[in-house]
Amino acid sequence: MRTTTRWLGAMAAPLVMLLGVEATAQAPKPDEAKARAEVLAMRSDGFITVPPWVQLLGDDSIGVGWMTASAGDGHVLWTQEAEEDDSKVDWKRATSSRHGLIQANNTIQKAVIKGYDPYKPLRFKAVSRPIEEFKPYSVKYGEPTTSDEIKIGPTRHKDGSASFIVFNDVHNNIHFYPILTPLAGKKIDFMVFNGDVLQDPQTEKEVVEHLLLPMSWFAAHSIPCFFLRGNHETRGAYARHLADYLVLPDDQYYAAMTFGAARVVFLDSGEDKPDTSKEYSGLNDFDPYMDEQRDWLAREVKSQPFQDAAWRIAVQHIPPDWRIPVGKKKWYGPERVEKLFGPLYDKGGITAIIAAHNHRADVIPPCPDTSRGYQYTVFIGDAHPLAKATILRADVSPKSLKITRFQSNGSIGAEQTWNK
Repeated sequence: MRTTTRWLGAMAAPLVMLLGVEATAQAPKPDEAKARAEVLAMRSDGFITVPPWVQLLGDDSIGVGWMTASAGDGHVLWTQEAEEDDSKVDWKRATSSRHGLIQANNTIQKAVIKGYDPYKPLRFKAVSRPIEEFKPYSVKYGEPTTSDEIKIGPTRHKDGSASFIVFNDVHNNIHFYPILTPLAGKKIDFMVFNGDVLQDPQTEKEVVEHLLLPMSWFAAHSIPCFFLRGNHETRGAYARHLADYLVLPDDQYYAAMTFGAARVVFLDSGEDKPDTSKEYSGLNDFDPYMDEQRDWLAREVKSQPFQDAAWRIAVQHIPPDWRIPVGKKKWYGPERVEKLFGPLYDKGGITAIIAAHNHRADVIPPCPDTSRGYQYTVFIGDAHPLAKATILRADVSPKSLKITRFQSNGSIGAEQTWNK
């Protein structure tokens, strides 16, 4: 396997031109207030207050969520037929149920589309009715409301290609999404929130404005999402309610999925301090949870989809870093992910890790001492403010993997290509 790496600092503008990407060092300063307003404008005054967002569940399933102004029910009408005459389209119906009960009588609405073909475009609309009266043997509904139609392109491609973008450490700065997403280019199959996009959520309003409306914004731009927690999503009064709003694969914050020639492992790296730290007031139990993920990852690296993949990519918030001298004390969180996940990454032949957390853009090469492990590259995205913010992009084909870090001025901060 051959690799090509570029780190671009002060020479960014001329080198970017050589790479065929227009340097935008002289571009006008983005209108941050306008970008923020664009995301918040996704909210509606109608019965459907937060329009549909789309979450990846893997294989032939995809999750849809939305919110209503008062308690109601909800379902999704979906199709993969052409749009020539909607009156003749066979709209399929999708809902979400748990323990035999279809979700209802709530303001949080969900549906799981099953059996769709991920190699074809998908379009759908959400439908909800207010529940005016809910008795044991009768429910009285109001008039239904239907959302605008959402269109999602194929999330899998027969040529083995895949492209996705990653945001991290946004910390409630929702204007980053409209400003940075266009810098990463077109043909994006999905995006990943790689932790700390929420800053210690305290209220539903914060969850809506800083996560759900951004996911709706991406859905309106035909981009499904995968949400990973960072250490700040695990803090605050609403941390324990977060999963209520999301459609998670197997009801977990971690998963593995195949996209073209790549197997992508999404891991929840937990908190950065021990469970016993006074900051957590005796309410954290991450050590057993991280052990659970380690055991799951051990099974995953032995699985056929993982073994068959040309490229194996891990996405997690807290990064491993071999450069910290042996014997020097590390923060608990990084040390834990290195201890639990690191040996499995080496055993499984992980190509690269996309990480976050440090608030400093970085590329960590494989450790030159192979006996220590760490035989993978770690790409780390930067954080707020906008001047230093980044967006990462991964492009996959059967013959190559390329990871690029775009700076907020449009230049390329770092790029590495692996070739078979």
